[in-house]
Amino acid sequence: MMGIFEMISGSGSGVGEGPFVCIGIPLKAGGHDVMCPVSKRCVSYGALEIEVQAIKDELDALLQRAKESFEDSATEDALGLRADMSPEEIWSVLSELSQEDLFAKGYNSLDEGTRRAVAEHVLTQCNVFSGMASVFSSRYNSETGLLE
Repeated sequence: MMGIFEMISGSGSGVGEGPFVCIGIPLKAGGHDVMCPVSKRCVSYGALEIEVQAIKDELDALLQRAKESFEDSATEDALGLRADMSPEEIWSVLSELSQEDLFAKGYNSLDEGTRRAVAEHVLTQCNVFSGMASVFSSRYNSETGLLE
């Protein structure tokens, strides 16, 4: 992989402003080379270390979200859930599961609109005092639309 980041160095234009460095990404736009900064200007090595760590933390968080997305997709595939299924059909698949963790993971892997449609079906059409509907109603968080 080629390097993505480059160091931008310069000096302040105001009185008392000294040299600085920041992290940038080179871009080509309309035939022009442009350096796009992705960090604050740093006047010391310590300040630059803090900016680099912040970028690493953001990349780690992005990697974690991607991992969860791939796992969610794999869960949907393993359960046979498809985007074209009705809330009733999805609930039929989920309610047959005997493992509560797999049940919750399968439900939580759905996109938000589908989750809310399934939740509406369960809470208005199913007996929430028995079976997986009972588990659903006890774990459902209406604010997030997720099973906790």
